[in-house]
Amino acid sequence: MQARFARGIAQTPLTVAAREFPTADPAAVPEVGDLVTVHSQDLETEFSVRLNAVAGPDLWYGVIYAISRGAEMLVVAEGLELDDVVSVRRQEIAAVIKSDHHH
Repeated sequence: MQARFARGIAQTPLTVAAREFPTADPAAVPEVGDLVTVHSQDLETEFSVRLNAVAGPDLWYGVIYAISRGAEMLVVAEGLELDDVVSVRRQEIAAVIKSDHHH
């Protein structure tokens, strides 16, 4: 996962090493509007990202909606904050919550 716009970062792109997940369910392909989950490499930190644009084949832009580590909700983790804009690759997406589901 790479930051597209993050507060406090001038010129250097910030990349968070995300755990890769094989695409098991082709029906779970994310679409704009979906909420996806990305885990840090150590699986300690979980980022929830709302997708808002297609950036290329198997690549989306999104906004960080929530950050958690275990039961603890965070505002900042791994250099990223809530509301930062990131790009997410399909292989980094651990789970997809479709935008048409009402919870």
